[in-house]
Amino acid sequence: MQLPLFIARRYLFSPKKQHVINIISIISTVGITIGTAALVIVLSVFNGIDLLLDDATGSFTPDLTLSPARGKFAPVDTALERRLAQEPEILHYQLVVEEIALAKFGERLFPVIVKGVEADYDRHAHLSKNILIGRFALEEEGEPTAILGAGIVSALKVRVGMQSPLTLYYPDRTARSLSTSSLNSARVYPVAIFSAQQEVDNKYLITGIALARRLFDVERGFSKIEISLRNPGDRSNVKERLSGDPSYKIEDKYEVNASFYAMMRSEKLVIFLLLLFILGIASFNIIASISMLIIDKREDLATYRALGMSKERLVSIFRIEGLIITLAGASVGLFAGFTLCFLQERFGLVSLGEGSYLIEAYPVKIVWSDILIIMLAVLAIGSAASHFPVKYLVHKFTKK
Repeated sequence: MQLPLFIARRYLFSPKKQHVINIISIISTVGITIGTAALVIVLSVFNGIDLLLDDATGSFTPDLTLSPARGKFAPVDTALERRLAQEPEILHYQLVVEEIALAKFGERLFPVIVKGVEADYDRHAHLSKNILIGRFALEEEGEPTAILGAGIVSALKVRVGMQSPLTLYYPDRTARSLSTSSLNSARVYPVAIFSAQQEVDNKYLITGIALARRLFDVERGFSKIEISLRNPGDRSNVKERLSGDPSYKIEDKYEVNASFYAMMRSEKLVIFLLLLFILGIASFNIIASISMLIIDKREDLATYRALGMSKERLVSIFRIEGLIITLAGASVGLFAGFTLCFLQERFGLVSLGEGSYLIEAYPVKIVWSDILIIMLAVLAIGSAASHFPVKYLVHKFTKK
């Protein structure tokens, strides 16, 4: 293999009879460089956005969620709470009452998910980092308050403050007829607006658990228990230990939001395949460069054959030539992608523009498994691009 590699290196850097071969080789290398850098940058941006969305929705996607196996609500179980308190891996757990209600502000109506939480919710869920206007509070001046998603505020045209309350309605399960009097109602004052992720922003209204229990008529009940772990990586073991009671079901964050995480993975895969397809098209320059090099060196092929070199070793010379071009372009592309991602992470070169965003610049995160996949994919494309034309042309010029 040393002789084919030596000849391939000499062919790559030595002058050719046709100057255009050098130009096409440079174009091939530049094409691979740009394609590889684009893959690194775009996938890193997707990883950054995924991490940002995952972090932003952390208040609504705890490590584990325990809920009734049947029905919407369950009575508070002291034995269950004692079991949760004794689990060493559980950092904190929170009882939540959550159900759909109808919100009214002025003449506007909008369906919302009312999430009733306890007073220390923000200390563990860190919702404050997602609040755009106002501050986290479940009660002010003796009145119940609420934190609204930005989508709800936009739909109802809500004014934040203690002057204008909005009204929540929910059917009274004990009522015998359908009328205004058969609806439970509660007034809350919107004191803050949060933004986490569009689907969450358009649905959730967060208030105190006492008000939610009165509205939904579930005294000392809960709809789910949100569990935070000391080590999130141990969620599968904790889930297994808590799965013994058939009255409850327990799910991790990926099961609760399966569609959300599947969507993020599919978007990343589609972009990766699209860029890989573009890189495949760019690799046709490698085919042109190697093909013209073989034609330029066809007299050398006859000499190598006369000296006893096999056709397989002749093929390996030009295959190595294609791999060197691919490897050179991929290495420069990786370096360029790393550099741009580092500069973006450090200095925020590309901003998100004007608007109410939690961050000012596009987030990036380099994942080493992605880099390995990119490198293997680029080398596979370069190898395939040089293999078939090389084999055909070498056999054509060495028939005798």
